[in-house]
Amino acid sequence: MINLANAQAHKIVSLPNDFSGFAVDGFKDEFEGLVDTDTDFIILDFSKTEFIDSSGIGAVVFLYKRIEKKSHKLSLLNVTGQPFKLMNLLRVDKTIPFIDSI
Repeated sequence: MINLANAQAHKIVSLPNDFSGFAVDGFKDEFEGLVDTDTDFIILDFSKTEFIDSSGIGAVVFLYKRIEKKSHKLSLLNVTGQPFKLMNLLRVDKTIPFIDSI
């Protein structure tokens, strides 16, 4: 479990029910903004997300790589159902921490 008390700043971004295609395009600017801020710890909240495809996973992994270069952290909150199964199959959970609560 990651302790947020030790982080200088954190940001939670709630993802939509369907994080694929056009939805991913809609988050492009927000993800870019996350990379350019001084936020130490970013949490992508999957509580509402019931579907993700390769473009959604690609966006999350690309965000992770860019954030890690700045020595910041990314975690995925409440990943369940189809998104969990697909990310587990692709071993995303081995690289980006999944958390159940903040």
